[in-house]
Amino acid sequence: MGSITSKRDIQFKQTPERDLLANVFLPDTADQKRTVVICIHGGVWNRGDRSFFDDRCRTLAKRGFPALTIDYRLSGEATYPAALNDIKSAVRWIRSERPFGTTPHQVILCGHSAGAHLAALTATTATGEPTIPDDGYEDAETTVDGIVCLSGPYDLLGATEDGETADFMGGSPTQIPERYREASPRERVTSAHPPTLLYLGEDDEHLTMRETRAYRDVLNIAGVDVELYTPPGDHFFFTEEPWFERTIIQTVTFIEEMQS
Repeated sequence: MGSITSKRDIQFKQTPERDLLANVFLPDTADQKRTVVICIHGGVWNRGDRSFFDDRCRTLAKRGFPALTIDYRLSGEATYPAALNDIKSAVRWIRSERPFGTTPHQVILCGHSAGAHLAALTATTATGEPTIPDDGYEDAETTVDGIVCLSGPYDLLGATEDGETADFMGGSPTQIPERYREASPRERVTSAHPPTLLYLGEDDEHLTMRETRAYRDVLNIAGVDVELYTPPGDHFFFTEEPWFERTIIQTVTFIEEMQS
């Protein structure tokens, strides 16, 4: 694997709540691919930090893929769709500002838990509502070319009346049912959905296999290329070996197959 350069605390967006930053990991120029991977941390939308994915981005960069792990506004700062808009702004920043020195051929999102939800929702709302407000990159698209979802929720309609999902959404399912439907990736799948790699640990204590399989099935029906892996382990199965390395290898293979 090649050597890399890392750049921390790179601002990609200003918001009323705070500046949003990225940690960027770049391969040596000679090895650099033109596919960029954006990693999105989890934390039930109300906590977490971009540094959670530093190791994953570093390893992807060593394999030749520019990778970055990004901030987004948490539910205590701003409710839906603020976090979704922040992910879209990161995609547009990469396409517009070319921070890696070149225009990417592909942009891939990789998210865990709430970050997986935001990755899937970005993929299903690239050309639809909610529309993103002015962020300075209006000429750039928010479309992505693939998503890798680690232990994510894809249907918010069954959420409880109070709790962390309601905090994220700005109200309960009873109060704002259409907003919950809008924010549920499974409800928004079309044939335009990009290729997808799904993971859920067999012993995940927060999510059900039924929900993940239902999302996979909807993608299959729409004709989307999708793979689902159900390794042993809990919500954080991929942070330990052998699945840290295996998910990296499978992500690289996933990207290379899209390029072929």
